[in-house]
Order: sequence, then C-alpha cells, then structure tokens
Amino acid sequence: MFFSYFCTMKSTIINIGDELLIGQVVNTNASTMAQMLIAAGIDVCGTFVIGDRADDIDYYLRHCIEKSDVVLITGGLGPTKDDITKRTLCDFFHSELYENPEALANIKRIFDSRGYELTPVNRQQAWVPRCCTMVNNLLGTAPCMWFDYQGKVIVSMPGVPFEMVNLMQTEVIPRLQAHFRTDQIVNKNILIQGIGESFLSDLIEPWELALPSTIRLAYLPQAGMLKLRLTARGSHDDRPLLETQIAQAVSKLYPIAGQYIVGEDLETLPQLVARTMTLRHLTLATAESCTGGALASQLTAMAGASEYYRGGIVAYSNEVKQCALGVDPDTLAAHGAVSEPTVRQMAEGALHRLGSHYAVATTGIAGPGGGTPQKPVGTVWIAVASHSQTVARLLRFGDRRAQTIERTCNAVWSDLVKMVNAEHPDPSSRQV
Repeated sequence: MFFSYFCTMKSTIINIGDELLIGQVVNTNASTMAQMLIAAGIDVCGTFVIGDRADDIDYYLRHCIEKSDVVLITGGLGPTKDDITKRTLCDFFHSELYENPEALANIKRIFDSRGYELTPVNRQQAWVPRCCTMVNNLLGTAPCMWFDYQGKVIVSMPGVPFEMVNLMQTEVIPRLQAHFRTDQIVNKNILIQGIGESFLSDLIEPWELALPSTIRLAYLPQAGMLKLRLTARGSHDDRPLLETQIAQAVSKLYPIAGQYIVGEDLETLPQLVARTMTLRHLTLATAESCTGGALASQLTAMAGASEYYRGGIVAYSNEVKQCALGVDPDTLAAHGAVSEPTVRQMAEGALHRLGSHYAVATTGIAGPGGGTPQKPVGTVWIAVASHSQTVARLLRFGDRRAQTIERTCNAVWSDLVKMVNAEHPDPSSRQV
C-alpha cells in the first residue's frame, strides 16, 4: 500500500478576549493559526472564541483536551486585571506562579531598548506556572507557555498577531513536529480567472475524478476569480511521491483548462502581478477612476513594490482625467467617462506620463447610484496598455460597490498578466 500506518495529530484553537467575542477586534489569529497548522501536517478540529472569564477558559480547555492532541490558546496574558489566562491555567494545572529569570531578562531587554522604566505591574508578566516550559517571546513581554498534560500539549501564547505568528513559526510548530509524528502535506494553488466555479467544475470533472486518492481538491471562489487548491497528504517518507503526484495532476490540468489558468503557487492575483513584473524587470503604472486607488493599494501593501511600481493617478473627475492623464475633452464629450475610448486614453496617458512599460486603467459606475439605462450600475471598462498595444474590455457587475471594485481589480490583474506573458514569455512557464 502507498501509506504506512500513522496517526493524524489533531489540534484545537482557543482565542480569548472580550474584544474578539463582541466583534470589536477582528479575530485574524484563528485563520492564521489554522493555515500554519494545516501546512505543518496538523489537523484543526475546532476553533473557539471566548471571553475573559475563568469558568469559560476552564470549560473549553477541558473540552478541547478531550477532543484533540494539541490545544493552542491566545490572549489574556497582559499585565492588566482583565488578563486572567495565566492565573486560570495555573489553577487548572494545580500549580503556582513564580518569577522566571529568563522571562524577566527578556522583559528588561525590551523595556531598556524602548527607554521605558520596568514597573512592578509589567514585571508580573515574568511570573509563569512552575509546571510549564517557558518559551521566550522575543517580540513582546508576554511569554509563551508550554504544558505537557496526560500525553497532550497545551500552548498559551500572546494574542498580539505578529507576536503569535513569530512564536508559531520559530518555536511552537517546530516543537510540535518534534514532539509528535506529523503528516506530510503538499499543497498546490492554481489561480483561475475568466470562468465560473460551476462551469469549471463541469469542464474538469473527468480530470477531478481521475485524481489519486491521496489528493484532495478544493474550490476556493473569490470575487471575480477562483483558486483551486490541491492537497496531497501522507506519512513522513511519502513526500517525494506526493510531490510527484501533485506535479502530474497539474500537468494534466493544463490541456483542459489552461486558457483560464493565470498563475500557480500564489494566494492572490496582486502577488502574481508582483512576481511577473519583478522577474521580467518591467514597470507598471495605474490610472484609476471607479476603483479609487484600490489597485495601487493592493500593490503597495506588499513589500518590494518599488521595484516595479512607478505610481498611479486616481482621476475621479473629468478635469483630472484631462489634466493628469491627457484624456481628450472631445472623447469625454462624445462617449462619456465610462467608455472604451476614455479608458484606453487613461491607460495610455499613465503609460507615457509615468514612464512605465505597462499601465492599467479603470473607469465605471461602482454604485450604488449614478447609473443610467444605457450604463447601469456595475458597468466598468478596464484597459491594459503597453508600448505596442492597448486592450480594453467591458465588464458588467451588480450593484454591490465593494464587490464591483474587488472584481474589477482581479480582472485588471488577470488581463495584465496575460499581456505581459504574451509579450515577454517566461521560458520556465508551462506551455498550454
């Protein structure tokens, strides 16, 4: 048989904080932790968000210990009175708090680096249960605590997202993988644009049915695009075979759906744009009306954007379209702002005025008002321009403003990547 016998490790996540429970703070920790655990071969069988109450922490901790091998807890480790997680864990494990010298040294280091005086309240963060293994949090003052309990592992971490992520990456995941025998997981993302989920499912059904039993396929729809995620899972020695099976499955997908595939191994289309432009040493400019700077924001949110992104112009009014982008007043008078001639001139204006290799442009009626019978809400024109051609197309979305903007951005990035790939082929890319 392909699989040797092994047991899948199960984990649960408990995120503690009244601010999370009432929605005052968005709980990003749960999704981030789940993604990291799955990537490490650790199943997630539940996520719980609870308030800063000792009885709730006790109840859900007991429940999670019963259902899983690992319980990961975030939150409630601060120096204030409402942060009760540490004291509750101490009671749960029938232990006592003591001042850990290593934790205290870490806190002093952080306070000294910031020029702060270490107060008695902050010093209390160095107190941890005697029964735990203290793991220093190099990015913050609240230490991480590791508990071994009846063959299970409980880990308590600070709720500050960047501190939690660093601890998960550098300490928690490696320790769990060393402590347990984790699965091997190979993931592959395929970015799809230009076809709906149900149509794609019908198109690739024979391919999907022929996938090996070791590979699972997930459809992950987003606004205006779709992501296929292939996941192969096996024991520790199976990784080479899993990688081979994934590669073979992807190669068989291209002859069937290659015209809709715009990228691999990335989570988003803006990431694909960044990689496409950077690898080819090309530059990009943006001219935006209905997207209001969303294109520029998506690019500059990623590190390294200065390597390829020249800049952008948000031209909401016709006057700005004329002055900043050089759109012909006669074009606006004859065709209007939301039209193919206008969006073409916007893209070409950004291309030449910002001195880039490529430029993209958007103009439309994002809503909820402003539509006409001839140009209803959701009418959008997009364009991509290079020094050899300009391509524009009409999109029609609904009356949901945020969704229209998101779908427009995805369509723009897809068209840009297709044009760049056609004009500057990547020798290492797959041939459809």
